[in-house]
Amino acid sequence: MVIFFLSFFLLSIQCSRKVEVEKKQIILISIDTLRGDHITPYGYFRDTSPHLAQLVKDSVYYSSAYTNGCWTHPSHMSLLTGTLPSRHGINKPLEPVENMKYQKLNESLKNCAEILKPYGLETVKFAKLPNVLGFGNGFDINNVVDPFQEDWAFEWLLKELENHKAKDFFLFIHTWKVHAPYQSSYYLAKERLSEEILYYMANPHKLPHEGPRLTIRYGSFLKENNLMNVRDCVDMYDGGIRYVDDYIGRLIEKTKQLGIYNDLMLVVVSDHGEHFAEHNGMPFYNWHGKDYYEEYIKVPLIIKYPQKAVRPAKGNEVVSLIDVLPTILDFYDVDIPEFVQGDSLLKPRAKRKNYIVSEAVSQPTEELKMIRADNMKYIVTMSNPSNRERVNWDNITNRRLFDLTKDSSEAKNLYGDLQFSEHGVDLEKKLKEILMESSSADQTTGEVALDRETLEQMQALGYL
Repeated sequence: MVIFFLSFFLLSIQCSRKVEVEKKQIILISIDTLRGDHITPYGYFRDTSPHLAQLVKDSVYYSSAYTNGCWTHPSHMSLLTGTLPSRHGINKPLEPVENMKYQKLNESLKNCAEILKPYGLETVKFAKLPNVLGFGNGFDINNVVDPFQEDWAFEWLLKELENHKAKDFFLFIHTWKVHAPYQSSYYLAKERLSEEILYYMANPHKLPHEGPRLTIRYGSFLKENNLMNVRDCVDMYDGGIRYVDDYIGRLIEKTKQLGIYNDLMLVVVSDHGEHFAEHNGMPFYNWHGKDYYEEYIKVPLIIKYPQKAVRPAKGNEVVSLIDVLPTILDFYDVDIPEFVQGDSLLKPRAKRKNYIVSEAVSQPTEELKMIRADNMKYIVTMSNPSNRERVNWDNITNRRLFDLTKDSSEAKNLYGDLQFSEHGVDLEKKLKEILMESSSADQTTGEVALDRETLEQMQALGYL
């Protein structure tokens, strides 16, 4: 019966695509640091995201979506190119090095904007992601701002939307407002908060503490005011989600006022999650990019198709960010480049890859790689990685294997269990093959110096 239902569901997706869609209007929203299990439609106990919950009613949403890297730059480049970090090249930690130079996008690849432009779409970006690394490639209008940061920036976004209402367009939006420093007091008990505390929460850049790293200065501020604990940090983090959800609601309302909502493809996703002391002892503030436990890499993925050409539903299968680009291209009958490693989610499940891979942590001398196949998840840790794929199979320091069906909290490492030894060996072999193939593809990449503004932003967020 279950097999019959899944087959019927996949068949209904294919058949429903016969709806004719005249316009190509696409909005891709990335909410930095948003965990999949902290939003309303995914079963969270708080109503952090009522507008996303409403959007889900018109969408296909995936309860098991994963990032392909666990910090901002590698993960976003995977989203925009449909490739793993070992292929697109944004694969090393953003740590200070000589001359402050960092890897840029593999020049043999194109991102979503570059692929869609020849098909007549105007491309617009509102994102504070470094142009020099390749994030600005292909955008006709390239605004390096967070449109949810302040109302003036959001009004700018709405104006661009109005200017493009009669055109084919691709609009990419990225916001940092869920990322640390957690600024929202929405879920905190107001009697605990003085006017001074509220002022600095709203204006963390004005904190008197010294030092360039805003997250560290803000962390000191939280400690001084007895807010540096898991419960309060989760409350502030959740408040950030509620803040962003409000802007998304206003954006959706604008598309309805302009009469483009029904014809719009609207995708909402995140680049990674956040850790709140579930594993590894006590870290819980601005803690991501370190590991591949579920809280680090399981994110929301919501896709509203035009005119409900694909029927709204919940997808339980395991998918990843590299599947987003080919799905967009497939829906609009745009040729999917050969370099793309993801699968269109419009393809029947049986014709897609049966595994997902995540790589690229933010640790300079340590690398972790993850592969998941069915319910089994394997994580390998190695020191002093090198080469394009950042591996060192001769210096593995840890191996972990989890059965996510029986152990969703990832509390029991099965790697040393003889009953599961074959699983670990097979998954490591498959992981090696995938990374070798991924990194051996044509690569023309290099290093560039980041501008001062980007360096200051990365320092403030704790990446440098």
